[in-house]
Amino acid sequence: MHVDESAGRSRMSEASKLSVYLELLARGGVEPETLAHELGLSGGEAAHVWPSLEALGLIARTPGEGEQIVPVSPEAALLRVLRRQQALAEQRAQEVRRLEQAVGALVEVYMPAVAAERSEIQLSVVSGRSELLQTLNDLSDTAQDVVSCMHAGRAPSLLELRRDLSRDRHLVERGITVRHLQLQRHAATADYAVHFEALADIGVALRLAPVVPLHMFIADNSLALLPLDPEVPEQGMAVLRGPQLIRSFTAVFDHIWHGATPYPVGRRDKAAADLTQEQTAIVRMLAEGGKDEKIARNVGVSPRTISRQIAELMLRLGVTRRVGGGGGAPGRGAGHPPPARRER
Repeated sequence: MHVDESAGRSRMSEASKLSVYLELLARGGVEPETLAHELGLSGGEAAHVWPSLEALGLIARTPGEGEQIVPVSPEAALLRVLRRQQALAEQRAQEVRRLEQAVGALVEVYMPAVAAERSEIQLSVVSGRSELLQTLNDLSDTAQDVVSCMHAGRAPSLLELRRDLSRDRHLVERGITVRHLQLQRHAATADYAVHFEALADIGVALRLAPVVPLHMFIADNSLALLPLDPEVPEQGMAVLRGPQLIRSFTAVFDHIWHGATPYPVGRRDKAAADLTQEQTAIVRMLAEGGKDEKIARNVGVSPRTISRQIAELMLRLGVTRRVGGGGGAPGRGAGHPPPARRER
């Protein structure tokens, strides 16, 4: 039966190769074709056994015409293999050392030199609420020193205020200095007043200015987020990277910051400090975006009672109206729809 070469190779076991090697040891040097014929090896087996034994160093081939295969003792073959392994190990060790030297040169010499020469400015654009929130969260996770935030325009929703507060708390807990510039007129609204109190409580540096030119977030003087169009912030934000460019925006922020009024100077009066435990809980739930009905259930009073208590708290805190939240907000009649929410 015909046996193809690949099948013959697959059936040549180590035991069969050992038998061929022992026969070769007994005979000494011999022509490979002669030995294969006498041992009854197929063409595929013969083509497989000689390279296998040669790879193990157990045979050698004589040069010239009439090539013969000569057996080599296992001890001598083992020494040769060990010497070859040692040479390869030394070669690899030298290659590793060369790679280490290359890495060191790239990191310590070439990369800093090239980085100093090339442009440091990078620009990308984020659009859509989810992408912007992810970018802000990434900024919070990677900031190392200072985060400066400038808020302009209409007041955001309570949900957005709550997200901002959570992000700022995460930054402060990581030891990051957080600075906020807010519009003075926002301090006259209940929701914002509560939000400002919460910012001050967690350690955010807060100042109020009569004019804030645009929304802006700056991290470590190396990254900034600015609206593509300050008049239409919903169009998206530009993400700028590069100290040379960011320094100019930091200078704008610092100029307005130094002329702004620190919070809580003139804001956190004794009345706010003397709130009862229940009133403090109401203020906290307002800061978290709670509606009147839910706050009433948590406190254990009727919605009408909680609306009256919230109105009294607004008077004590020196605010005149609410931006969002539950029903019953003073100053909002049938002909006064809630302010438009703003994409951030």
